[in-house]
Amino acid sequence: MSEVVWIDNQRMTFDNSVAHKLRRLADTAEATRTLSEGMRVTLKVNVPEEGYDYSLRPNFIRTLADVAWKATQARPNICDGQRLVDYWKRSLGNAFMEVASRIGYSSETLGGHFVINGGFSGDEGDLFSCGDDSELGGVEVGTAVCRSDALWVLSQVTLNPLFGLSGALYNGGFDCLSGRARTRVLDGLNPYMFNGERPSLEAQAIFRRRALESHLAVRTALEGRIFYVNYIWDVTPQPAYYPYSETPLLDNLGFMASHDPVALDAATLALIREKLPDRSRLPETGFKAVIAEAEQLGLGRPDTERVHLS
Repeated sequence: MSEVVWIDNQRMTFDNSVAHKLRRLADTAEATRTLSEGMRVTLKVNVPEEGYDYSLRPNFIRTLADVAWKATQARPNICDGQRLVDYWKRSLGNAFMEVASRIGYSSETLGGHFVINGGFSGDEGDLFSCGDDSELGGVEVGTAVCRSDALWVLSQVTLNPLFGLSGALYNGGFDCLSGRARTRVLDGLNPYMFNGERPSLEAQAIFRRRALESHLAVRTALEGRIFYVNYIWDVTPQPAYYPYSETPLLDNLGFMASHDPVALDAATLALIREKLPDRSRLPETGFKAVIAEAEQLGLGRPDTERVHLS
């Protein structure tokens, strides 16, 4: 049984703000237990596309960047991968950094060195195995992630049209790859399903398996030194890489953290289902099957011991 720590958004005061809660979350979940002075830590975040209106505030990320800095005495890298579609018809690297800047994401506001995973081209990475039984064989993990000593996966939880839920498993696996590797994992599927057309259930199942296998590659690259935080804050029906967003599904529920991504996503989904006032807004995502397959691959265990803080 894996421990998942949940701190809600209740009882907000001057000495129990979001920043205080995130520091307590990191401390209770032992975020820094694998860190030591001089280690290079990367924080993988979700930079929203222009038009997506529910991005996380920079201090939600900076607070944890400060926790990592205190443990290592070195400012962490903070990264996300480039989008697979360049909506604005400019240089991909330039467009990415301009969009990030407009929402207030920079090295100064985030508390670390803000970079593009996969380099300015988005396609720089090192090859790592996905396991002996993998159809993929191996995938290229983006340079900002794979050339670090430890990884913190900070996920803004949303629904996801192909994977079911964008959380620890998706953001810590598929979303850590270079652009070229993500295209190979998609294998012709379109992650931007604006017209409502969905691929077959078989095609979705193949993608989910490949995305989970890519998480194995990321874990290999970091030798297991990964910590996960799910921000259950503005949970929208669209992922942050979409250029628009509907209103959130439910009230903000706070933050969850664990060293086990399967336990964390399972607990996150259970909490959302428990608190969602209108179940009709949560379509059948098939995410329970993703959790089961992730356990089968050895990524973690879905049975959890939930520690609740406020």
